[in-house]
Amino acid sequence: MPDPSRPTGQEIINLLKAGKLPKMVDWFDPLILGMVAIRTVISSTIGEYADQRPMQEAADGQRDMKRLSRRHDYSRVDEPEHPTEILPPDADQDNPYYALSAVNAIDDQALQEARADRRLNFEKGAFWIDFIADLGDGFEATYAMAHLLSKPRLEVKRTRHKEGVEDLPAGQILILGGDLAYPNATEEEYRRRCLEPYDWAFPFIPDLNNPKKLEPPRELFFIAGNHDWYDGLAAFSNQFCYETTAIGGWRCTQQRSYFALELPFGWWIWGVDVALSDSLDVAQRHYFEAIMSRQVEEGDKIIIVLHAPDWFKHEYKALTMICQLARQKSEVCAILAGDLHHYSHYESEVREPPLHLITSGGGGAFAHPTHDQKNSIYVSEKVAGASPTGRDAVVTLQEDAKKGSKIRFTAGRKQFYPTKFRSRLLALENLVLPLHNWRFAAFIGLVYMIYAWVFQIAIADPTVALKNAQHVNIEMQCLTSNPHDAGLAQACTEAKTGTFDKKLEDLTGLSERRQPLDSKAAPGATAARDEITAKIAKLLADVEAQGGWWSYLWGVLGVQFAPDRVLSGMLASPAFFFMVAGLWIGLVQYAEIDLASTFLRWSVKLAIGTTHAAAHLTVLLATNSVLDIVYNFFAESHNLAVKVGGIALYTVLMVGIGGLLGALVFGIYWVLTSLLLGMHPDAFSALGIKSYKNFLRMKLEPNKLTIYPIALDRIPGRSGWRPNEGEGSLIEPKRPLKPRLIETPIEIKRPT
Repeated sequence: MPDPSRPTGQEIINLLKAGKLPKMVDWFDPLILGMVAIRTVISSTIGEYADQRPMQEAADGQRDMKRLSRRHDYSRVDEPEHPTEILPPDADQDNPYYALSAVNAIDDQALQEARADRRLNFEKGAFWIDFIADLGDGFEATYAMAHLLSKPRLEVKRTRHKEGVEDLPAGQILILGGDLAYPNATEEEYRRRCLEPYDWAFPFIPDLNNPKKLEPPRELFFIAGNHDWYDGLAAFSNQFCYETTAIGGWRCTQQRSYFALELPFGWWIWGVDVALSDSLDVAQRHYFEAIMSRQVEEGDKIIIVLHAPDWFKHEYKALTMICQLARQKSEVCAILAGDLHHYSHYESEVREPPLHLITSGGGGAFAHPTHDQKNSIYVSEKVAGASPTGRDAVVTLQEDAKKGSKIRFTAGRKQFYPTKFRSRLLALENLVLPLHNWRFAAFIGLVYMIYAWVFQIAIADPTVALKNAQHVNIEMQCLTSNPHDAGLAQACTEAKTGTFDKKLEDLTGLSERRQPLDSKAAPGATAARDEITAKIAKLLADVEAQGGWWSYLWGVLGVQFAPDRVLSGMLASPAFFFMVAGLWIGLVQYAEIDLASTFLRWSVKLAIGTTHAAAHLTVLLATNSVLDIVYNFFAESHNLAVKVGGIALYTVLMVGIGGLLGALVFGIYWVLTSLLLGMHPDAFSALGIKSYKNFLRMKLEPNKLTIYPIALDRIPGRSGWRPNEGEGSLIEPKRPLKPRLIETPIEIKRPT
């Protein structure tokens, strides 16, 4: 029986074709930039005082540490002699959470029985878990990944070095690694960009006649990312901790933004919420301390999940704290993160056994570059683990003594996705930035127009501004003196403006000013047409006298476009001075340089920012110099229609041409700084690349963890989907998706 609240596959296709489902976020849309900037300011100030994690603890109401520490205990194997199923906490009568779950069922006998019979698949002596992060962006990308995750089994093509495919069962537990909706994680965006795609990809309808199908078959856990934290975690907490009990075929039992999953064979996954300030709140520390003291046993293996790869930061106190806590009785085998929308894998070089640092943020958001990633990094020994042993390790540490108490991690070229070569090719798309980001180009054009107008009126020829202002003043005086006689008012205006213009010319020593052809003629279409015709004839005569259009334009540029004019303009006009200074300071600050030396870092920032600002000023002044012909052609007319039409034409041309060239300058700047210096990874957000997605599928065995990093190179477009008439996802790709392994499966072996 279909769910009436869920659309049919055909209805989803219709919504997709009509453009009513979320598109990839245009991060350089001025409105989105403004909203994100406001929410960032709020989150970095008020948001820190509105931390929802203590509220989660209060709303949870669970104070019994015995129950709390076993809330997410999935370590019990049903029928240990022939393990085929795992007992969830609310199906395990030895778990203190079992009775509490029955109370939460509100005396629903059928639901209690269903939970008592609930099992998770345990296939061939292994338990499977999926990890995906950064998912709530465009519908097609998010849905495609949810579609792969929903399948009972997934055939994944092996790497180039091995033929065939891997047949991988679906993860019985899915972990969402943060940033569940972009750009602003409101409850509405969560619904549109996360809940609906996952619900439609893995629909579940309770079967009241089958106790085993009253609740979704799999489990779901999640942590919060920086976008989830923009409102202090309010919408995230309401949506996922308090209200949502299921998303499609995944059941939600989590009541805080962090968790500790106890899994078979002594494996653990700790999901940590470090907020925006790299901190663990008191309740979260107490929670993990209780887990460590009550549940973790000597020799257990822990996988830590956090939103961002904090090991790249200069300081990471929260990660250090959780690693030190985890190592009191157990071992940290791997740290997983998202936030960066690509895949990278680093392995400790001299530590034995090695620690793996994996970034997998390809759940649906735009692709980030990888060519800016280092082939080796240094991580604090407090995070990396015990000091390495052996002669080679001692030599390595002596050679790297300047790095302090840190351990080197290395990554091969094949362990990045997309590859560094492909990433560099993608960066070149910024050379055509104006073509695929017109809103940003229009915004740059508007800024150019404002700068050019100030320069044109107040700087390039200040007498124009003075004369126009005095003309308005004279006209108002004449109209006031002759309120009932328009002819006398016009005669008064013409006489006084003529006298003023003569005095201004004598005072400034300017050559003959262009006067309107027929100032006595009443404004109208005929007068305007005659004036424009005469002006065009005069302009063509000037062009011919100077040897053609190229010579004429070169002469205009030679007069208008000179560095000393910019400096003179800044000294003459406070407005233009602060506008140019603001542009320069902003672009210097915008340059991102990761250098240890403060002096060297700021020297490079000044050089790059100054060059960038100079490029924009060059294009701005060159554009304005040419369009100055249009402005002067119309601006001095006494005919209102001519003047308004000319100013409108100048404005439109300045916004259009200036925006096109200004956005091109930005695109060239991003390409050069990205390819040569590894700067501005977020410049890829302007490209909105929806392909190159990835997630992790993990296989837990008694003495081994195998991680399968899975890539999806291409995402179908809006026309690449069709309704599904059978069971499973509501819509399917017209051509089968082709997932593949990014690298050889990562095997992490540990003694039992």
